Amino acid sequence: MIKLLFVNTDLRGGGAEKVLVNLVNSLDYSKYEVTVFTVFKEGINREYLNREIKQKWFFNKPFKGYSRLALLFSPKFLFKLFIKNKYDIIISYLEGFPSRIVSGCNNPNSLLLSWIHLELYQNTISYEFRNTKEAEKAYNRFDEIVCVANTVKDCFLKCLQIPEEKTNVIYNLLDIQDIKNKSLAFELPKIDKIRLCTVGRLNPQKGYDRLLRIVKKLFWNNRLDFELLILGMGPLELEFKEYIKKNELENIVKFLGYQENPYAYIKSSDLFVCSSYKEGYSTVVTESILLETPVITTDCSGMSEILDEGKSGIIVDNSEEALYEGLKKILTDKAELEHYKQKARERAAVLSNRNNIEIFNQFIEKSLSKKKFSLKF
Repeated sequence: MIKLLFVNTDLRGGGAEKVLVNLVNSLDYSKYEVTVFTVFKEGINREYLNREIKQKWFFNKPFKGYSRLALLFSPKFLFKLFIKNKYDIIISYLEGFPSRIVSGCNNPNSLLLSWIHLELYQNTISYEFRNTKEAEKAYNRFDEIVCVANTVKDCFLKCLQIPEEKTNVIYNLLDIQDIKNKSLAFELPKIDKIRLCTVGRLNPQKGYDRLLRIVKKLFWNNRLDFELLILGMGPLELEFKEYIKKNELENIVKFLGYQENPYAYIKSSDLFVCSSYKEGYSTVVTESILLETPVITTDCSGMSEILDEGKSGIIVDNSEEALYEGLKKILTDKAELEHYKQKARERAAVLSNRNNIEIFNQFIEKSLSKKKFSLKF
C-alpha cells in the first residue's frame, strides 16, 4: 500500500481546502494509506474527511506572525519538526508555507509533489519564503509541480527557473453528484426581480468592496431593482455591513454568513457574480456552471478555461467600471440572461468530464514510474 501524505496550512472553508477534501475522499483506500497533515487544527472542512483518512496537526489554533517566525528556520528543520514519519508520496497542496515545509524532505525515495492554486507573480512568488532564490530552490526540490489552470502554470514558469517538463495542469476535483444533491435540499422563494448570488470569504481578494459600490450605483443611479445574496464570512464583514447601512441598501443586499450548503442558494439564483481581484481556478464558479446558473466574472486566472473563453459565461476586464457595465447590461437585457443560462447548461456537461479521479490516479502512477526510473541512475 502506498503511504500518501497531504500537507496544508489548515482546512478552513476556502476553495482549495474543499477541493482537497473532495480529492482525498475519492481515493482508493485499498491502494493508498492517506494522511492529511495541517499546521493548524482549524477548519470547518475537517469534519467532512472520511474516517479512513488519518488526520494530524501541530498547533491547535492559528496565531499571527507564524509564517514570519517560520522563516527563522530552514525547510529541512521545519520538515523534521512537522513531519515525523516516512511516506512514499508527499503532496504540498498549497503554495507558500506548505511547499516550504515539504521541500525540506531529504528522503530520496519520497515522491514530492507541489500543487499551485494561484497565479504567482514576481512580487508574490516568494510569499512565505525568505526570498525568490529560496522559493526557486524549494520548488526545484519537487519531482512534479501541478498547476490548477494553464494560466497558473504560465505565470509560475515566468517567475522561476523550473523545467517546464515537470509542470502539469490538473483541474480541481469536485464531487459533482453531492453538489447537485445538495442544490435540491431546498429552493428559495421566487421573487419578481433578478436574484444575484456570490460566495466567498469576506477578504480584500474577493473584491466585494467594488461589488458593493457597483450595487449602490446600479440601484440609486440606474434605478435597477434586484437582489444580491452574499454567502461567506471574514475580516471585512463589519465594514461591508456598515457600508450597506450607510447607503440604504438593506433591501437589496442580504448577508447570509457562512453556509454549509451554498449550492441551493446558487441554484435558486439567476446569476452568479465573481468580483475577485485574483483567483486560481475558481471552485465556486465551476460549481455554479455545474448547477447551470450563469456567471459574470472579472478576468481572473482560470476563468477563460472554465467559461470556454467567454462563450459560456460573461468575462469582463478586471476593473470596477467593466464589472459595472457588464452587470448593468445583463440586468436590463433578459434575452442576454437567457442566452447565458443555455450556455451554462451546455458547459456543465464539459466540466463534468474534467472531474475524474482517474486523472489523479494516472498522474500519480506516471510520477512514481519516473521517480523509480531516476533512482536507478
